[in-house]
Amino acid sequence: MEVLISETAKEYIQDHGDTVFVRSHPHRCCTGSLTLLDVTTTPPKDLADFQPFDTDEVGVRLCGGSNGSPNQLAIELRGLLKRHPVAFWDGCAFKP
Repeated sequence: MEVLISETAKEYIQDHGDTVFVRSHPHRCCTGSLTLLDVTTTPPKDLADFQPFDTDEVGVRLCGGSNGSPNQLAIELRGLLKRHPVAFWDGCAFKP
């Protein structure tokens, strides 16, 4: 899996514990199921379920569940008032 992290996201992650945790999370809606990505810098209670993908500067842990892992995981920093990392699974904000 290729991991791409923007410079601003790297700085944010380094300032908040050096590791980012990405979990695919299934949602149900009127059009069917949709798998979104939840991103946090706080270690989850089920840390053993996360697969490590270390980069040169920060740690990345992914819990893709039955979805496996993407070919490319991109992490960026978003938000104007409350900055937070977001992840993209093969270019999408959800698991296609």
